[in-house]
Amino acid sequence: MNRSATWACVGLALALAVTVPAAARAQSLLFDYVGFDYEYPKFGPTFGSIGNGYQGVGEVQVVAAPLVSDQTNYQYTYFFDGLTASNVQTSGSFVIITYSGPGTLTVYEDSRSTGTAFDYGTNPPNAVAPPSFIDGTAILVGSLTNFRYVFNTSTGSGSFDADFSATGGTQLSNLPTNQRDGWTFAGVTQNSNTIPTGYAHQVKGQTFLNPPLPTQNTSWGGLKRRYR
Repeated sequence: MNRSATWACVGLALALAVTVPAAARAQSLLFDYVGFDYEYPKFGPTFGSIGNGYQGVGEVQVVAAPLVSDQTNYQYTYFFDGLTASNVQTSGSFVIITYSGPGTLTVYEDSRSTGTAFDYGTNPPNAVAPPSFIDGTAILVGSLTNFRYVFNTSTGSGSFDADFSATGGTQLSNLPTNQRDGWTFAGVTQNSNTIPTGYAHQVKGQTFLNPPLPTQNTSWGGLKRRYR
């Protein structure tokens, strides 16, 4: 599937939030996430300025087979970094930002009873973000390459995707060696008044094989209750 088709498919599928059987999800979905993104370090005045770093933190709501999770007793979070805006193209109100890398994305598992509850705080990086997102066990580590972000300046919304390859983590062995490459890390973003100060966008997305298969009907309104 080409990149344009992927962006359209991700946006449509996430907007519709279609429920699918668990067996179907397990064949294509690796994990589902919500959170916020931000730029650090930031050199240019606008989002995606050449040289700006791109990072994100949030909650992993679904961890799919062959990975194993216990959402009742553990919270799952993610953090990605290592991406730098290297090329910007503009067409009307659309801005296409290409990032150099590779970036690194890690999924963490932390006890709900004895661990630290994740906290976005303000103006990241700060004392709690990313620290409260990365203080658990790294169950999955992967590299992000060919990262591109399409931003609509008229609406403040956007979408992104990248190639994801699993490279580490305590559950890496759950993925057969021939299934560690070929994943797509993708998401959609939007602006709203619920974004904590200093963050750029709300983010919702998935890491998947083939077309994305939504697993949870999570509204943007629901995100209001998720940040602290």
